[in-house]
Amino acid sequence: MKKKVDIVQELWNSKFSRDGFLYGTEVNSFIKENSHLIEKNTKVLCLGEGEGRNALFLAKKGLHVEALDASDVGLKKLQRRALEENCAITIRHTLLENWQALHKYDVIISTFMHLERKDQKDMFIKAIGALKENGYFIAEFFSVDQINFISGGPKDTNLLYQLDELYELFSSLPCTIHKLSQEIIMLNEGKGHKGEASVIRVVLKRWI
Repeated sequence: MKKKVDIVQELWNSKFSRDGFLYGTEVNSFIKENSHLIEKNTKVLCLGEGEGRNALFLAKKGLHVEALDASDVGLKKLQRRALEENCAITIRHTLLENWQALHKYDVIISTFMHLERKDQKDMFIKAIGALKENGYFIAEFFSVDQINFISGGPKDTNLLYQLDELYELFSSLPCTIHKLSQEIIMLNEGKGHKGEASVIRVVLKRWI
């Protein structure tokens, strides 16, 4: 029987092995919109970074970026682009559920991270715990209502996110909720994310 790490890696390696970039090369619009919160020379972690569009955008702004993903194929694409753009990015190849923070970070970002419902709480607790005081967690995920849209994302509600569950969890953690909303937006991120979508947008600030 295959281990979960092998199954997840094979899934994403298959997606990222195709020509081009599945979700395009431009930074996620929500991350770009909130990039003013990220000061120069800070340490940033990108969780579930895939082919690296967000990591490269942040590295080009002079930030110290670490990109984590289960797909070695996606991370190799990021490495090639980083070399072409003369950017330094630290690469970590690991299953998200197995991730343990090696440092404290000024900012942690994530976009469309696919995690089973049973693993979501632990991931958020680890992420907030890995932030420095006054550090930010900035993220965008597909809501459970994305099951009704054809713009991308998993067709399994167990891999989607519920607003009320996130509010309950974040309210119990040592952070201030600057933004937590479910919105209908238009996605235009390569072939993988295109069209109307239901997302949850998050900005948290750690206060201790």
